Amino acid sequence: MKVAIAGFGTAGAARLIAYRGIPGAEVVAVADPSPRGREQAAREGLRAYESLAGLLASHDVDVVDVCAPPAFHRELSLGALAAGRHVICEKPVAFRAADAREMARAARSAGRLLYPAHNYGFSPMMRLLTEAAQTVGSPATALFRIQRQTHARGVGEWSPDWRRDPGIAGGGILLDHGSHCVYMATRLFGGRPGKVSATARWQAEGMEEAIDVHLSFPGGTADIELSWVGDSRTNRYALAGPGGSLDLTDGVAVLTGPGGREERELESPTQSSTHEEWFADMFADFAALAERPDRWARPLDEILSTAQIIEAAYASARLDGQPVTLQQG
Repeated sequence: MKVAIAGFGTAGAARLIAYRGIPGAEVVAVADPSPRGREQAAREGLRAYESLAGLLASHDVDVVDVCAPPAFHRELSLGALAAGRHVICEKPVAFRAADAREMARAARSAGRLLYPAHNYGFSPMMRLLTEAAQTVGSPATALFRIQRQTHARGVGEWSPDWRRDPGIAGGGILLDHGSHCVYMATRLFGGRPGKVSATARWQAEGMEEAIDVHLSFPGGTADIELSWVGDSRTNRYALAGPGGSLDLTDGVAVLTGPGGREERELESPTQSSTHEEWFADMFADFAALAERPDRWARPLDEILSTAQIIEAAYASARLDGQPVTLQQG
């Protein structure tokens, strides 16, 4: 499968490393508007183009992997779909539900797969949460707590603080890392929540630097607590119900259930924020889906539900935490 990468900053460079470990996948070219990105791609032995349109006019690729910052996801994805290519797109695929629907229509019209790069769905944390869900029972309560002391930095030669720029990022930590927590929660509970509420701490630019989101599902609740102004860097995932519990903090998991108490260690082999080690399983899922158009509704719906929940959380936060009823579908 021939691949083009659109956007060759931190995410794009990490994706190239991941692709080189996958038999049958070959990155043949890169599109990046910055000279630095194109120069880096050339050093990797790749043809580099200023625009995706120029790349697609010169290369017959099967899939475009969109690794640019969020403000460019819609335009690049629509362009690749219109050119008849499958698309893998970094999160958040869409800022708004309306954009998600537009992109889904474009994918259906083109007869191509639009696939979200929801790599945390293939993480050790998600696998352990899914395993624990079989034991804890219902109703269940879930917690996703992500604390950072600041935002992740971008490429210095372009815009290192783009995550703080609403014109590029679209939002703060909820759209950034919070996207992962949202789709993990919907996968864990098997669908959309009925209600969403949130409270936020806003920075001067009107973006949230900390936010607490509460999701009410038919089978329980999930709380997502996110901060770029924490005292330390820490990650906690927890799930509890009448049959047991899971508490996973910074790679150390404690499970309780009918069999007693068990402790496990989960460490990211690369310790990289881009988690290249999870990509092979995600790409295998994409490749299998590409052969099954009858199953393309699943990733399209996850793109939409993630955008809907994030939109509802922002609406609630601007109403000082008033619950928002989520549209189903």
